[in-house]
Amino acid sequence: MRWTIGLATRTVHEERLDDRRTEFPRIDDRLAGVPARYGYATTLKSPDGHDCTGAIHRYDLRSSTTVSHTFAAGRTPGEPTFAPADTVPGRSVWLMTHVYDATTDRSDLVMLDADDPTAPRTATIHLPRRVPVGFHGNWLPDQP
Repeated sequence: MRWTIGLATRTVHEERLDDRRTEFPRIDDRLAGVPARYGYATTLKSPDGHDCTGAIHRYDLRSSTTVSHTFAAGRTPGEPTFAPADTVPGRSVWLMTHVYDATTDRSDLVMLDADDPTAPRTATIHLPRRVPVGFHGNWLPDQP
C-alpha cells in the first residue's frame, strides 16, 4: 500500500500497489521525507501461508509498474538494504539482502543492482552462519 498524506488538507490517500503479501518496504534512505520514484519490498510467503519462491520487488511509483528479482525455490530473501554507489540520492544504489537457504540451513549476503533488479546477482557472499529470517539492518559507510 502507498499512503499519500496531505498535511495542508489533513487527508490520507491510500493506493494498493500489489496484491502479493510483501514485507520490509524500503526506499533509498537518502530520500526519506521527499518524493521517491522507486520502492522495494520482499515476498516471503504465498497468500495461503505456505513457503514459496522469495523475491525482491521494485515498484516504479511514477509508472505503477513492478519488476522482480526472484530467488530459487527454498531461498528466502530478507529486507533489502541500500548501499549507495555515489552521492546522488535515488541513483546508483546497490541492494543488499541476506538470503536464507532452507536446503543448507545457511545464508548468503546477496547484492543486486537497484537500477535493474531483474539482472543476475552482482555478488554473493557465503556467510558462516544462518541469518534469521526477519533480521533487519542498514548500510552505514565508513566515516573518516
